[in-house]
Amino acid sequence: MKKRYTYDHGLPFSEKLGDNCKSLIKRVNGNKAAMILFDGMVGEGKTTAMVHVADFINHCHGLPDIDLQLKNHPQLALGGVEFLKQLRVCFDKKLPVIIYDEAGDFNKRGSLSKFNAMMNRTFETFRAFKIIVLVGLPAFHVLDNDLLDKGIPRLLMHLSGRNDYYGNFQGYSLSRMMYLKYVMGKCVVKPQVYSRVEANFVGHFLDLTPERSAALDNISTKGKLEVLRSSEIKADGLMGYGEMANKLGRSIDWLRRAIARLNVKPKRTIGRAKYFDEMALNRVADHLEHDYKNRGKK
Repeated sequence: MKKRYTYDHGLPFSEKLGDNCKSLIKRVNGNKAAMILFDGMVGEGKTTAMVHVADFINHCHGLPDIDLQLKNHPQLALGGVEFLKQLRVCFDKKLPVIIYDEAGDFNKRGSLSKFNAMMNRTFETFRAFKIIVLVGLPAFHVLDNDLLDKGIPRLLMHLSGRNDYYGNFQGYSLSRMMYLKYVMGKCVVKPQVYSRVEANFVGHFLDLTPERSAALDNISTKGKLEVLRSSEIKADGLMGYGEMANKLGRSIDWLRRAIARLNVKPKRTIGRAKYFDEMALNRVADHLEHDYKNRGKK
């Protein structure tokens, strides 16, 4: 069987999904929020499907495929920090869609509550920006009910059964999402709910072309390495300049000058980033306290 990258109708996914995307574009143009959720187990193609949809929305606005360069991918954000930065970039460049790929965010303690709080805070912002937000989730049920009550997510794409040639999706409207959440609350094995609640539509999606798939892998690998690096740093109890400055209540510039003056050496250096241990923090804190005492004597 020869691998295909588009169907006969010219799209890399079933036409019904394209129709739903066009409806959401009209909604956004009417100054209303529009978010599409993608969930499914690891390996089911969430990021691939989101890139396909983002490309389609770009095309509807007369724009090319989203940029997947390693150093420049404004419409693809790996994690919450990058999402907030890229959202502003998309607004400035008048780009109509952005992808939030969780990229390990939900493996961190408290990350779910932070994600939901962030989405609640940015709701008014991205509505005004007229940007459709595509969100990849480990599982739909982690989403805050408040987001559903506000009507922010308009479509859920549940992905499953992906093989070497295509993946499958089930599409759920906002009202069906609410019912899914209700049934999930009563269900021990939550993924079974998707076989019990009828979807509004079903379909398939194909892989990205080899070139775009390789570019996406490069970005994804970089994001995973950054998550791994962050985990290693936290496990070793180390801090970067930003965290140390916050703990001391001083600016990063002040901290850099103090570290240089005291000749404090970093415990680890990864690339250009320097990380310090608790002993280094205490030494700078002692210097700060000494500074205050000397000022008080003058």
